[in-house]
Amino acid sequence: MWLIIIALAIGLIYASLLYLFSKKYGKGLTALLFALRTIVVATILMLFINPYIKQRINKIEQPIIVFAQDNSESIVLTKDSVFYKEKYPKLIDSIANELEKEYDVETVLFDGGFLTAFEMTHTGQYTNIYNALSTIQRQYYKKNVGAVVLLSDGIVNQGVNPELNIEKYPSPIYSVTLGDTVSYPRTSISDVKYNKTVQANMLFPLRVTANALNYKGKEMNVMVKMDGVEVENASVAVTSNRFSKTFDFNIDSGEEGTKQIDIVVGDKTRRVFINVTDKKHRILCVAKAPHPDIAAIKSALDDHFEFETCYFNENNNENDVKTRLIASLHDQDLVILHQLYVQANDDLRANNDLRANNDLPLPKMMIIGPGTDFDAFNQSQKMVTIKHGATNTNLDVRGRFNNGFGLFTINSDIKNEIQSYPPLSLPHSEITFNTQHNELLRMEIMDLETPYPLMAFANDNDGNKNAFIFGTGCWRWKLYEYYHHKNHDGFNEIINKTIKYLLTEKDKELTVNHKDNYLNTENINISAELRNPSMELVNEPDLYITITQKNTSKDAINRVSTIASSYDYVFSKGENNYNLNIGMLPEGIYKYHANASLGGIEYNADGTFTVEATGIEAQDLTADIERMRSLASQTGGRHYYITEIQQLTRDLQKDERITSISRQETRYDDLINLKWLFFSILALITTEWLLRKIFGIY
Repeated sequence: MWLIIIALAIGLIYASLLYLFSKKYGKGLTALLFALRTIVVATILMLFINPYIKQRINKIEQPIIVFAQDNSESIVLTKDSVFYKEKYPKLIDSIANELEKEYDVETVLFDGGFLTAFEMTHTGQYTNIYNALSTIQRQYYKKNVGAVVLLSDGIVNQGVNPELNIEKYPSPIYSVTLGDTVSYPRTSISDVKYNKTVQANMLFPLRVTANALNYKGKEMNVMVKMDGVEVENASVAVTSNRFSKTFDFNIDSGEEGTKQIDIVVGDKTRRVFINVTDKKHRILCVAKAPHPDIAAIKSALDDHFEFETCYFNENNNENDVKTRLIASLHDQDLVILHQLYVQANDDLRANNDLRANNDLPLPKMMIIGPGTDFDAFNQSQKMVTIKHGATNTNLDVRGRFNNGFGLFTINSDIKNEIQSYPPLSLPHSEITFNTQHNELLRMEIMDLETPYPLMAFANDNDGNKNAFIFGTGCWRWKLYEYYHHKNHDGFNEIINKTIKYLLTEKDKELTVNHKDNYLNTENINISAELRNPSMELVNEPDLYITITQKNTSKDAINRVSTIASSYDYVFSKGENNYNLNIGMLPEGIYKYHANASLGGIEYNADGTFTVEATGIEAQDLTADIERMRSLASQTGGRHYYITEIQQLTRDLQKDERITSISRQETRYDDLINLKWLFFSILALITTEWLLRKIFGIY
């Protein structure tokens, strides 16, 4: 306001000097010219200040109709598959085009995930209606969504029950039941729980949940096969038309190797693979005090890890702890140091003992946080240097996936979601690596990208692998995963891939990195590293790999035989590693042999991975009509069969809840952008000039 007063004052002074003492014009004309010049000068000066004006605008928002289309495989596995592949997409397009005359129509796809692109392929291996409806609610928050049209068979095999709290859904759901609505007598496998890695020659649990529909009075049999040989079976009498039973088996794992497990219920088969190992990796976690990060990391590991925790704090006898720690180091495969370098005067002595044992071939995972003494940390290793920042505050740092990372592969869904994970806590600091390193995650601070690593890998002078996590609070990542996906798959994959990489032998010149298990619908990506005798990364020679599939089958007299088929590939060369995208492979167990030749030396690596066909969509093909009716009725919508879908358009047009709304928006515009103001100033200047020209001398 005071700037406007100053501009007005300058305008008055300027007009006074020009007209106040002038005798050329009459009093009335002088007053008019004085006012015109004051207004023009004051307005132009205010434009230099660049003020803005506040405007309230009423905006009419058309209602949005969201079409949520089930893209899972079960839609086209029924007898009407030709209709859903050829005629159905055109039918939906015609209905959407009709509704677009009155509403904004937006279409999305869903299966186990959520896609905004609308191109029906019906290749989804899972169905998660709860996730689809929740995502629509988040993405269209505060938008005028008149209704959600849910087009699905209602069969859910991933996520939580979509009817959960659905009555609070902000928009009515108009559900259209697709697929086969006839209830034939059938059996199916709804769930199989097992450990993917088990110890050799031990019993491991296998839990199978089998369902029977319209099967009352009959017997349901469950058979378990290992590598084609029956190892367990169980039967139960079905006592109702909607029947479910959980079977618990204890299976002898046998010798080391990858085993194929087939679960057969009626004419349905579910195949899974387990990795049988005779080695347990021992991990020692050393920390100042208990922390939820430690529990989260421990829970991400499976049964073939032995996890031990050791604490340094004032409540422990330091000598006893050091003695136990140093003795146990010789038996460990990996050490996790959680904010260990604290209280430099006392605990540094313990750190010196650790440093004295650095000649042990032990990889380490170091978690740095608010409790870390940076000076002690810098003295204990030479790979990275951390300097205190300008302030003593803690920063919230988020992770951003580094697309150039090549030590191992991460699922693409996890890469995209990492930036949404809760932030870690790290003191204000400057991080500098003193050796070659690979960054898995980089820091984002207040949504700004930084060059600093959040999670990185480096080798020490002895070739031992080390992982660094700059920040504490990764336990929140695990909670985030469960809140949004009802599982911990993303967090577990990051931790397990990190641990697996660290446990790879330091003196192994050729290492091949891959997932243990793939789905037959995903691309198989494999990376590799080759080191010369000086342990330097090189990729000059070509790297070849032969992948052999082991198929187990039976002949006419039930003899189990193995048929092998091979695939040969050549890796492409990255910056300092190798990469290979095989594409999709059929279900089965695959062994590989990789080889390269450098300086007359042959380098070889062998390993195993499995490809698993989910098959879960084929287990249950009868549409869940009751679920689709329930979703509609609880939200105030209506339910339709596919044969009634033309009525959907008429009912949506009659729904009085689906209407335009008026929103009042506040907008701030720069004064200098108003065209009418320019012409107003021009008109005032022109008027003054004409008056002076007519009644005086200009």
